[in-house]
Amino acid sequence: MELVRYIHLNHVRAGIVKGLKELDKYPYCGHSFILGKQKNDWQDIEYVLGFFDENISTARPQYRLFVHKGIAQGRRPDLIGGGLIRSYGG
Repeated sequence: MELVRYIHLNHVRAGIVKGLKELDKYPYCGHSFILGKQKNDWQDIEYVLGFFDENISTARPQYRLFVHKGIAQGRRPDLIGGGLIRSYGG
């Protein structure tokens, strides 16, 4: 879940949206779909929400609070990188 939160908060850190309230409605990020503000056929929101509660209505505010708590973390070196070098273990 840390990676999901980190990826969704990239839009806040980059200044694309001004905060969580804007992110909740932002159509180019999975966060708004998980909250039920947008819909698509391919994103499995139940998988993510299942980490918070079996009931989607209960899980959504818990997920949002989890994301909110991640704002203060800023950039996390343990979650950035990737590509061939990172995959190789670098």
